[in-house]
Amino acid sequence: MKNAAKFNLEGVEPFVDPTTGSGNIFLMPEGMGSDGKPFVFLVEDPPHKTRPRHYHHGDVVYVYTKGEHHIEGEAVYRAGDIRWTRAGHAYGPETTGPDGGSWWVISYSDPLPVNVVDGGNDVAVPMSALPVRSAHGLPTFVRPYDWNAIDRAVADEGGAIVVGLLSQEEVEALNSEIDGYISGDSKLGLPRSGSPAYDAFLGSRTVRLHGLAEKTPSTRLLIAHPDLVAWAERLIGSNAASILLNAGELIQIGPGEPAQYLHRDTDSWLSLPRTDAPVLVNAIVALDPFTLVNGATYIAPGSWRWENGRQPQSDEFARAVMNAGDAVLFRGDLIHGGGENASDAPRRAISISYCAGWLRPVENSFLNISKETARTLEPRLQALLGYAPHDAVAKRGGMTGLFENGDPAKALERL
Repeated sequence: MKNAAKFNLEGVEPFVDPTTGSGNIFLMPEGMGSDGKPFVFLVEDPPHKTRPRHYHHGDVVYVYTKGEHHIEGEAVYRAGDIRWTRAGHAYGPETTGPDGGSWWVISYSDPLPVNVVDGGNDVAVPMSALPVRSAHGLPTFVRPYDWNAIDRAVADEGGAIVVGLLSQEEVEALNSEIDGYISGDSKLGLPRSGSPAYDAFLGSRTVRLHGLAEKTPSTRLLIAHPDLVAWAERLIGSNAASILLNAGELIQIGPGEPAQYLHRDTDSWLSLPRTDAPVLVNAIVALDPFTLVNGATYIAPGSWRWENGRQPQSDEFARAVMNAGDAVLFRGDLIHGGGENASDAPRRAISISYCAGWLRPVENSFLNISKETARTLEPRLQALLGYAPHDAVAKRGGMTGLFENGDPAKALERL
């Protein structure tokens, strides 16, 4: 770990502030909260931009470099001023002056603002203590599963919890195999997308692995789990003739990882409309207990219906509190995010998402899974990885994903 780091704007590309849709954020490659270093980034807001009353997860220091920043009931800050605010302190609204404003943000915790609903309390509460609509806020189903009811819950509310999808023995087998794969490399699976913004979204203390069918063979049965595949086919069926594996991913959130940015997984495809039938569904299968302390997933039920730009208020969250072996099933167009891991141990899960067969998946399974391995897989899993066409001819459509104008499974035939 370095004992010092230099932060400047050389080679740093701005992007539009995802929390407000205006102004620019400049992320520092060394300032992503990794290896004991703080989060460090530069904000440039346009004139007269207002942010609502909010708080932050940790203490934050602001170093003002340009323009004015008016914080209601507090002060006006100008270039050369330095401001500090305590974790959980609610303040605002705040507005830039006629020339806009610019400031550096420095924090040792997730700096993403959390809007305050009632505006009446000076001190907000951590996200891990926010109220939920019930014990975890999502419909829960036990064996024997009523899949019709599960389908209705996911299609309407957006999500449901399925208790005991995996047995204890299955969980132990998966964990043992994953332990064996990741134990030899402390950096394995840490973000390296090449985009500082995307790596910050993935989490600097979170291990993520794709290509699970290649790396951990026990996951093959889970990815092609007949109940999960049939569930995905039913929900996506009116939008597509078949489904693909969008991503099969190990997600291991390490201690000290802040809450993930809230997002929709369908944001991977720009301008994709949200309709009654989803084009993407997710199953997060817990391999450790999910608790309010170690980062149980935040989910905003019903948010697939919301207009673009609306964010959940604190009383609109549910939490996917689960035991190992349970799974939370939800629409990919639902607003959600991993919670802060304030425990002293990692929180492990396998996230499996299925998409309409005509979409390009997030995970490139043709590169992540070798042909030699793909040849040994059962046909259902081969098809999920892309070795089957999307054939919409019966629905008066066409075919996609062809190999030499035919079935891509032929690419697996030995010469």
